[in-house]
Amino acid sequence: MNSQRILLVGGLMLFLLSLGYGLFYDGFILHAQHHSLLYNLDMALNMAAKGDITMASSFAGQFGAESETRDIQARIPLHLALAGAVTAVPLWLAPKLTISERMKRIMALFIVSGGMTLAAGDFIRVETAATGLGYYLVLAGYSWTALGVLGYFLYAALHFWLHEEDTRSRRG
Repeated sequence: MNSQRILLVGGLMLFLLSLGYGLFYDGFILHAQHHSLLYNLDMALNMAAKGDITMASSFAGQFGAESETRDIQARIPLHLALAGAVTAVPLWLAPKLTISERMKRIMALFIVSGGMTLAAGDFIRVETAATGLGYYLVLAGYSWTALGVLGYFLYAALHFWLHEEDTRSRRG
């Protein structure tokens, strides 16, 4: 599979996964999380009003944990869509660059796998107790995506800089 197909299929796959997870999250999870947040906040306020500070603190802590989980789950479709969108410019640049197809494939795989790793890291942070692993996977996903995009842009800058010199020498 060449780099353009990797970018096209990978970008579309990332967009479709973003839509699918967003539909699943908004359709099945968000409503229950919203009610859980309201319940914990209500109970924390009620317990504080009754003078039971330890129970109020417990419910407030649960509210904070639920709120963080909600934020992380809401980022999963955004990370997938971001990585899908990042494939657009390298997809346009790939045929114009005169570098080896192997290098283009490596950079394309970095971008697509980085997007998947971003979402997987967030999913692991939410669904398992391995929050540290999830955090490092998110960082790795950002790094891999940035490395792939940076590689394409550096090659593009070098390519256009070198070809600008060729066109100047032909004119002069």
